[in-house]
Amino acid sequence: MIIHTLVYRFADSVDESQRREFFTDLEKIARGSGLVTHFGHGPHHRLPVDDHAAGTTANAVAQFACRDLDDLRAFSELPHVHEHIAGWRSRIAYEAAYANHDDLLHVIAPALTKESPMHHTEHTVTVDAPAAIVWDVLVDVEGYARIFPPTEDVKILEESPEHQIARLTVDVNGEVQSWISRRDIDAGRRVIAYRQLENAPMMGYMGGEWRALPIDEQTTQLVLTHDFKPREPEDGLVAGKFTYEQADEMIKAAVERNSVADLGAVKDEAEKLAGEGAAE
Repeated sequence: MIIHTLVYRFADSVDESQRREFFTDLEKIARGSGLVTHFGHGPHHRLPVDDHAAGTTANAVAQFACRDLDDLRAFSELPHVHEHIAGWRSRIAYEAAYANHDDLLHVIAPALTKESPMHHTEHTVTVDAPAAIVWDVLVDVEGYARIFPPTEDVKILEESPEHQIARLTVDVNGEVQSWISRRDIDAGRRVIAYRQLENAPMMGYMGGEWRALPIDEQTTQLVLTHDFKPREPEDGLVAGKFTYEQADEMIKAAVERNSVADLGAVKDEAEKLAGEGAAE
């Protein structure tokens, strides 16, 4: 558990409504990232000695928690985070400092053990096609709209040989939903690690891996893993509709159903391409 503590000194020209908007934007980015487990902010409570303090005295504080340093690092690299900073720097005057540290008082970590357990699943299928062909199907994320029936559209927002960031539009139980995923591509190992940067409405965190493991020259073991949990409820409900338990069961059922379907779709596509190649 890593805590990120932010200390702000807003200029006198920044009014209370601007501060509220600032922190509302920051909280939306943090909670929507799938990388931040807890978020809070509030005013600095002044003491008499603050009037004579030699250093800068804050007038607002924010704090959030991530599961580990890797998640915090990933959050710090999100484009939305840098857009938030640049946008507000151009609008208002403020100073900021931060510190990354463990949960020194052990207040947050125990609470995490009592709520929102992370689920892990692993599904696999044997594909009668070379690993190189299976890999080509996996890397073609825009092709998912063609081979995965629930996926209606995939738009690549950012891409390099090592990563893809894409917006997916998917039919989820009859309701069209959209989210942004980052896919880190390890071509040497034929592994794609994915995670949602902008979560689906019920999702608190979703990530995992695609792995194309060669069994022999003509056969591949295709593995799909998921690590996930629902979004924390607000006013007792997840996405304004379901209890945490209902959301948890719905997501688990959807992951099971979609994992089998997605593996089957990649298998069918790869085997079709392998057959077409053999016929040429």
